[in-house]
Amino acid sequence: MAEDQPTPEVPETPIVAPIVTTDEQNLVVSFLQFIRQKVSSNQATAEQAEALEVAIQCLEHYFALGDASYAFQPSRPIVELFKSAEGVPEGEKEGNDLMKASQFDAAVQKYNSAIKLNRDPVYFCNRAAAYCRLEQYDLAIQDCRTALALDPSYSKAWGRKGFAYSYLNRYECAAKAYKKALELEPNQESYKNNLKIAEDKLKELETAMAAPGANPLAGLFEAMGGPGGVAEMPEMGDLLNDRGLVDAASQMMSDPGMADMFNNMMTGNGSIADLMAAGRQMAARVQETDPVLIEMIRQHFALAADGGAPPPAAPQ
Repeated sequence: MAEDQPTPEVPETPIVAPIVTTDEQNLVVSFLQFIRQKVSSNQATAEQAEALEVAIQCLEHYFALGDASYAFQPSRPIVELFKSAEGVPEGEKEGNDLMKASQFDAAVQKYNSAIKLNRDPVYFCNRAAAYCRLEQYDLAIQDCRTALALDPSYSKAWGRKGFAYSYLNRYECAAKAYKKALELEPNQESYKNNLKIAEDKLKELETAMAAPGANPLAGLFEAMGGPGGVAEMPEMGDLLNDRGLVDAASQMMSDPGMADMFNNMMTGNGSIADLMAAGRQMAARVQETDPVLIEMIRQHFALAADGGAPPPAAPQ
């Protein structure tokens, strides 16, 4: 029987010192200075300070730091450098100040800068507020949707979304948004009040649609900037029976697409939001075919809003 051969010794893998750059060493020095400042200002217990000292020694050993390494002094504390890159950007505060000063375009630009540094839902919601003041409600809605994608429980974004939908006369969507905001903040009075307004507007539109002989042109007048209910407009019946308007409507209704759209509205197969969308399309069609008629409608709304006073004369 052959004698057992001795097992050859496996040489140990030599420990290779890490390759570090001067920039990396300076970064660690800045961080260790931050740690030492925390300890020296009594912001750590004795046990925590001991653990941090062990961590400092380990980092110094790994990054080959000596006393000469601490000759590097950062231009600013590392926390300030971090904030300027990834923390709370100044653009957000500056944007808020510009909103207070009613400089809404400039506020949007500041919020843009803040969002580039940090995609915080607050910044999107704040920019939505600026878009609302600029009457750019579609952009405001998209910002609210983005904010809610980042934080579905952000009640202010739900409320602001409802606000923007209301100004587009999309009261169903507005009511849903306000209801969600109230689920998150049941005691917020502004959400309760705005929800009631949206629901009241919705009822007015539904009543107008359900009334005997309801005219599908009501959607047109709503899209033109009129009130929620046709009945609120003085002499609206006369305008609806205007021969020129009826003729223009008849021509448009001869278009199969337009006819189907309004038939769906009248038979209850479309929502109030669909009616408003149809009204806006019809308003655009009338503008193309008969701009004089559109001006007549606008003047009628202006007269009603001013209590019958003629519109101001155009500047010379």
